[in-house]
Amino acid sequence: MFGKKQKYLAGLIDSEVLSAIESDSMHPVFLDLQACSALEIRYDFFEPSCWDGLSARVRKLAPHALQIGTIRLKRDGGIFQDASAGERLPLWKSLLESEQVPDWLDLEQDCLYDYEALSSLADGRDVKILISQHNFFRVPTAMELRDFARDVSRLGAEGLKIAAMCNSEDDCERLYEFTQRNSGDFDLFAAFGMGDFGRVSRVWSLKEGANLTYGAIGRAAAPGQICIPEMSEALEKLPEIHSKFEMAAFLNGK
Repeated sequence: MFGKKQKYLAGLIDSEVLSAIESDSMHPVFLDLQACSALEIRYDFFEPSCWDGLSARVRKLAPHALQIGTIRLKRDGGIFQDASAGERLPLWKSLLESEQVPDWLDLEQDCLYDYEALSSLADGRDVKILISQHNFFRVPTAMELRDFARDVSRLGAEGLKIAAMCNSEDDCERLYEFTQRNSGDFDLFAAFGMGDFGRVSRVWSLKEGANLTYGAIGRAAAPGQICIPEMSEALEKLPEIHSKFEMAAFLNGK
């Protein structure tokens, strides 16, 4: 079933995208921004001196969009040094002291030692936390996926995201089964595959119960990512498409 939860199509905000739109309101990526119902602000792509007011700048351009803020580590596809992971908490604190803040913060699964402190800071600003896992090599086993959902639930985090490299169509099926079992336990839930085999799952996962997916504003930020205009069109078609094979055919025809 397509489900009743609001579905969010998220695009990534980096310094290049933000500068382009602020300097030229007719820039092509502005249309991508308006098509997104959520925006992920990648704080790791900005100098820390720019963080104060960053959420407000994005909200001015896209007041309609849900905001997700993250400081992504290199091992998870970002540029913040892995060895400096323990130094992020003061930066999170500074971020949350801004006049305007994101609606959600994204914390990687392998940094759960920061969860309690971050949650305490976020609660003071009515900000929710999404726990994410990125695997650029494979889709976790069914048991690993089950344990991931259990750990996130135990912590009390309101959101879960997994993006994993699909090396076969069976890998996607495992993510779909995981979504069917667990998506109802979270306010925000994403589970999709990367790479060519995972491409259709970026859309079809919403049919299986997820309510968050990602598209590319400008160039792709992850293997198999689809540009926002194509994602937006696919999501409009989703209610009338009845199988992942139909959706794959639709995407391949673009």
